[in-house]
Amino acid sequence: MDNVRNIHFVGVGGVSMRALARFCAARGILVSGSDDAAGLDLEDLKRSGVHILPSDCTDFIGECDMVVFSAAIPYFHPQLAAARAQHIPTLERKAFLGLLSKKFDKTVAVSGTHGKTTVTAMLCEIFSRAGMSFTGHIGGAVKGNTGGIVSCGNEWFVTEACEYNRSFLTLSPYVTAVLNLQFDHPDCYRDMDDMVAAYDALIANTSKDGCIVCSATAERMLNLTGRRVVTFGYTRGADIYPEEVKYSGGRYSFFLAKCGVKRAFVEMKVEGKHNIANCLAAYAVAGECGISDDICACALSAFGGVKGRYEHKGKTAGGASVVYDYAHHPGEIEAAIATARQSCKKRVVAVFEPHTFSRTRALMKEFISALSLADEVIVLPAYKAREEYTPSGSGYDLYRRLAVLGNTRASYAADYKKAAELALGKTSAGDILLVMGAGTVWRVADIVSNYI
Repeated sequence: MDNVRNIHFVGVGGVSMRALARFCAARGILVSGSDDAAGLDLEDLKRSGVHILPSDCTDFIGECDMVVFSAAIPYFHPQLAAARAQHIPTLERKAFLGLLSKKFDKTVAVSGTHGKTTVTAMLCEIFSRAGMSFTGHIGGAVKGNTGGIVSCGNEWFVTEACEYNRSFLTLSPYVTAVLNLQFDHPDCYRDMDDMVAAYDALIANTSKDGCIVCSATAERMLNLTGRRVVTFGYTRGADIYPEEVKYSGGRYSFFLAKCGVKRAFVEMKVEGKHNIANCLAAYAVAGECGISDDICACALSAFGGVKGRYEHKGKTAGGASVVYDYAHHPGEIEAAIATARQSCKKRVVAVFEPHTFSRTRALMKEFISALSLADEVIVLPAYKAREEYTPSGSGYDLYRRLAVLGNTRASYAADYKKAAELALGKTSAGDILLVMGAGTVWRVADIVSNYI
């Protein structure tokens, strides 16, 4: 990358691609980008010096040293085709991330089915307060920092490590965190064993001088032979665990404990019991990087969260609280609804947009079980992302099965406007309207909160 002076990003609207484009622009590289997705706001990229171009524009490609594309971009995209025709290197995002990581002395890779973005953001907060020389690559916008990138030096690279399509195998970490393991991405993994094998390969890529930080549950599933391992969990059976957990005013507090000794007190700003585990994971990783207990506790207590993770959007005209959460996997849905239940005075009404037909189809039983934890559910058409429509695994398929097999009242909305209308009619003061999904369903939350 030392000789790269001009990079174009195809699919620059994705969170990770935005962060990488912004990072390169900040380093003095001439950066351009394009994205076909409708409704994307790319103004923040323009302000960061990224030139936004139409997706069918190819005249400039010959001036590029490299073209980076996201996994969702088809092979025959005109800008990729133009780059290949002119023998300009094209790299998928995961390969570019791996190449970038080699510019740093040590890499921290945060992996797992859930919690990657939050724990990576927590680590960036800790590293910042510790005055570490690091750059953080976060798969989401941290509150107070819309960029998804935190650049404070070149010693450590702290990155979210995504398992989709084995993306994380381009990394060679010094510390690898495996937060949890639940089956996901059936479009690229045959089954749970196939997915765990990918994590084992990530562990094999990790430096022998480094460390594996994992949940006590994940430890039992992984091949950790010959590895130094630090575990975290809710009980004393783990190396890192919480002591004296208390819940008050919608927030948890606890002591960080390690190997039988209470170390430091944390009073979380972020909601949800699952964030205790996220704090423990971040603390365990930071300790392996030489950061003190007190700095960790101070940073975790100050951490304000990530946009789209149980994010309060306002209230409806009828007085219901509106919350948006990125949850799109049954495990995440369960955590989001459980968090809503703790603070809800009356009912939890969920609006859910499934994300990909393959995931909805493969985890149908789990989706029905998770969504049944809400009092009412409004289901939208599936956000297809990289897939073509199929009736099996569609939003209507999920709604139909949920209505028959689920333990909740289910409705179907053909679009965001209809979902907003249904939600407003089904909620009242004291309810929580929980809007969930990884696509653009946050627009429903924006629509209903505009009725204030």
